Amino acid sequence: MELGMYSIELERPGVEALFEAVGEYGFSRMQFDFSSVCEEQMPEVLDEELLQNIRAAADANGIEITAVNGTFNMIHPERSVREEGLKRLEVIAKACSTLGCGIITLCTGSRNADNMWRGHRDNGKPEAMADLKETMSRALEIAGQYDITLGVECEPNNCIDSAAKARELLDYFSDSHLKIIMDAANLFQEGEARPENVKAVIDEAFKQLEEHICLAHGKDIQGKEGLHYTYAGDGIIDFPYFDRKLKEAGYEGSMILHGIKSEADFPKAVSFMRKQSQTMRE
Repeated sequence: MELGMYSIELERPGVEALFEAVGEYGFSRMQFDFSSVCEEQMPEVLDEELLQNIRAAADANGIEITAVNGTFNMIHPERSVREEGLKRLEVIAKACSTLGCGIITLCTGSRNADNMWRGHRDNGKPEAMADLKETMSRALEIAGQYDITLGVECEPNNCIDSAAKARELLDYFSDSHLKIIMDAANLFQEGEARPENVKAVIDEAFKQLEEHICLAHGKDIQGKEGLHYTYAGDGIIDFPYFDRKLKEAGYEGSMILHGIKSEADFPKAVSFMRKQSQTMRE
């Protein structure tokens, strides 16, 4: 399985320097975030010259842009914020053909108006799911127009916080443009992140979602109270088991390393994942 990284976790001054560094670390895939080279994650306008420069730098360093972030708060309490997010999502979608990318990652959102990654007591209410379905319906119209896949994942602090809810969303739309990003670390609720729970939690997610996976994330979680995400190899995720489940599900894509908070941890994560792959082959 090819290894990739999340561009926002590696800072470099400019497009060329970023892709050169990614290649030097041994990655051949990338989940790209425009905030790596722009002031915003979802710019209102994208210059064609910038897009061509990104694609040229990726090609020159042998890196495939597998996914692009299109995350906005899909259940923000203010409709105007959701509408602006959809407008900018289309800007990202238009850019995908130039970048050679077929997946846009989404955030199913939170009623927390200040931070879409923080929880809120209203996230589980029927009204939140109704707003998500309305926003997602519009997003899928964009996806259909540009023939791209929208990837969502289970996030403990978001509207879709479990494999069961993710399956509910998939079944509601039954749209081939809506798929799942499988991040094993995100499958745990607070208090569940213990080694003895890992395989059961992963099994349940694959039981619900295995035929819909478009991308895999290699993030880890530490076995302690709360939710403490970290780089692969610094937590409790059984990556050989995760890898085996992905293969059994027919997934043939890359593994995007995620949760790397310090550049000093990139070599550790890469080394760990390569050792896991070698173990699997043996």
